[in-house]
Amino acid sequence: MTDWFDAGLKLQKQMLDAQRQVLEAGGNAVDAGAAMVEAQEATRKAAEANLAAFQAWTRLWGVGPW
Repeated sequence: MTDWFDAGLKLQKQMLDAQRQVLEAGGNAVDAGAAMVEAQEATRKAAEANLAAFQAWTRLWGVGPW
């Protein structure tokens, strides 16, 4: 009978370990998502800076309506 209890305890421990790993993976995914948002924001800022530089260049040479 104690063998059944031991087996049940081992199974519960394995299930808890698996749940901890799932939570850790979820935390890593959230961190990766935050990094992706930061990268997208940096890309947006770079595109805006590129547009501003292009507009300034065209104004300098009188080439566009900007």
